[in-house]
Amino acid sequence: MKHSVIVLSIFCLTLLSVPRAAESQKDDKSQRELATATGAKARANGSSPQMERLIDALFGEWSTEIIYEPSEQLPQGGQGRSRDSYRVGPSHASLIQEYHVSGAGGKTWGTGFIWWDARAGGFHFVLCDSFALDVGCRVSSQLGNWDGGAFVATDVHEVSGKQVFEKEIWSSFTPNSFSQMLYVGDSRDTLKLYMTIKAKRVAHSKSAPGL
Repeated sequence: MKHSVIVLSIFCLTLLSVPRAAESQKDDKSQRELATATGAKARANGSSPQMERLIDALFGEWSTEIIYEPSEQLPQGGQGRSRDSYRVGPSHASLIQEYHVSGAGGKTWGTGFIWWDARAGGFHFVLCDSFALDVGCRVSSQLGNWDGGAFVATDVHEVSGKQVFEKEIWSSFTPNSFSQMLYVGDSRDTLKLYMTIKAKRVAHSKSAPGL
C-alpha cells in the first residue's frame, strides 16, 4: 500500500511539473524572440539593443493611476493621476519623458532624458521637475539597467542637506500597460515603497518611428 502511495505521489508531482516546465520554456522562448527583435532594430537604427528594448517598452502616451503609501510627506497616503509621454531622441539613442501629475502629492510636472552609455554599461538619467527646484535638474549618480523583465534605476542625491536613496522599477510590460514602483529611504537598507504607478496607453501609435 505504501509503495502505491509513493508511486501515485511521484506521478502527481510529475504532472504538476509539466505545466511549470512548459511555462518556463515559453518564457525563455519569449526572451529569445525579444532579444532577436531588439537586436534587429538596433542594427537598423544604429543604436543599442538595450536602448531599443526601452523604447519598445515605454514609447508613446500614457495615462496613469498613482497610489501613495503613508510617508513623512503624506501621513495618510493618497492617490493621484498623471499624463506621461515618452518620445524617441535623435538616432534612437535616447528617450525624452514628460509628465504632469495631480493628486495627494500636489501638482508637479517634469522632463527627463534617458540614454544608454555603452562604455559604462548602463543608462544615465537627467530629470528636471518641480522637486528639483533647488538645483534645477538632477543627473543620476548611478546607472540604470535591465534586470530580467524589469527596468531598474537607482539614485542617491541630497535634498535640503540630507541624503535620499531611491530605487525605481518599471515592470509588468505589455503592449498597452506597465507598472512603476518607487522606493525611497535614507539608506539602501531602509528603502520603503513610496508610490505605485499603473500606466495604460492612450496614444494611437504602439511603435516608435524610425528616425
